[in-house]
Amino acid sequence: MADKAAALGTPAGERLATWLRTGGLPQPLTRVTTVTRRPRKNGYDWEHDQLPAKRVMVELRPPDGHADPYGLLTADPAPISTEQSNWMNLWPSILPGHRAVVAAYALPTVAATADMDQRDGATILPLLADSTGPGGAALDLALAYGLGARHGTDRVATLDALLALAAAGQLDATATGHHLGHLVAAQLVKLSRALEPLRDAALAGAPLTVWQLTAAALPALLAAPQPPRGLPDLLSLAAETATTTGIRIDVPGLADVARRGGSSRLVTEARRLHRALNPA
Repeated sequence: MADKAAALGTPAGERLATWLRTGGLPQPLTRVTTVTRRPRKNGYDWEHDQLPAKRVMVELRPPDGHADPYGLLTADPAPISTEQSNWMNLWPSILPGHRAVVAAYALPTVAATADMDQRDGATILPLLADSTGPGGAALDLALAYGLGARHGTDRVATLDALLALAAAGQLDATATGHHLGHLVAAQLVKLSRALEPLRDAALAGAPLTVWQLTAAALPALLAAPQPPRGLPDLLSLAAETATTTGIRIDVPGLADVARRGGSSRLVTEARRLHRALNPA
C-alpha cells in the first residue's frame, strides 16, 4: 500500500507512503470513566430532566511517543446531551481498522438508546463487528448499553453484532457481561430489556457466549441492594445455558442467594443455577 501511494508521484502520496511505512495510525490507549450530567440551570430546565444522572464512557489517548497531530486518538468523553450525531455510521468506513476509536466516539449515541430511550443509535454496532482491530472497553460498553436499548431495532442490531463478533472469535463476552451487570446495578440500564436479545443469542447457537456473559453480569446484580427487575429470568437463562454447555464458571454471590430461606422466584432460580454448577 505504501508503494502504491508513493507511485502516485505527488507530495500527498509521498506523505501517505511515509506515514504508512512508519506504522500508520496506532491503536489508542483507553480508560473507562464516568461522566455526570451538567448542573441544573436557574429556572425551568427541561433538558436537564431528560439527561441520565451519569453515563459510563471511554477516554482515548495516543500511545506513548505518538504525536497524534490530528487529534483522532485524543478524546475526552463527550458531555451528556440530548443531541446525537447523524454521521456516526460513516465512521467505520473512515477508520475500518480501529474499532476502539470508532466505538469510543459512538458510545454516547449508543448509550442514549438505553439511558435516554433514543432510537437507531445502536445501528452502528453491526458495522463495528464488520470492522477490524481490537474493540476494547469501548466496544464492550457499547454492546452492554445496546443490549438495554429501549427500541427493538437497536436491540436487534446489538444482537447481530454480538453474534457476528462471537462467530469471529472477537467478542469478549466476559467483559461485556461485567459492564452490563454494573450498568444495571447502578440503574443506568434496564435488565428486563436485555433478556430478549440474550435469549435470542442462545437460541441462535451461541449458548456458551450467553453463559459467559450472564455469569460475568450476575455478581454485581446479586450484590445489588435491590434485585433488579428481570434478575430471576437472567438466572433461569444462565442455568439453561450452563446446562447446555456443560461449562462451569464460578459466580460469586450465587451460593449466598441460593442458601436464603423462602421460595421466592429469585431464590428458586438461584438454587437451580447453583445445582447446575454443583451437581451431586
